[in-house]
Amino acid sequence: MQLLERLCSADMPVTIDVHEDIEKCDLLRAARLIEADLPPFMHYQGRTTYSGQATVIRLTAKGEAALKMRACSLLNSTQRPADLEASDAR
Repeated sequence: MQLLERLCSADMPVTIDVHEDIEKCDLLRAARLIEADLPPFMHYQGRTTYSGQATVIRLTAKGEAALKMRACSLLNSTQRPADLEASDAR
């Protein structure tokens, strides 16, 4: 989710070349949270890696909604019980 948050504030398209972040992009794309072009896999000396960079084209509406839901849940989790009781009384 941190990568999605970083992408939200970035100017698109974004080029990603760190292997771990490309893996995260693969998951985010599979979940339809982003649109991205991913490099093909390369098999070398028993290891599988990506053969280039990923390009994130945009966040999808589903990705933007996921970020909003996360922001709301974080906001609600930081409220103290007294704050919640006061908002319920209104």
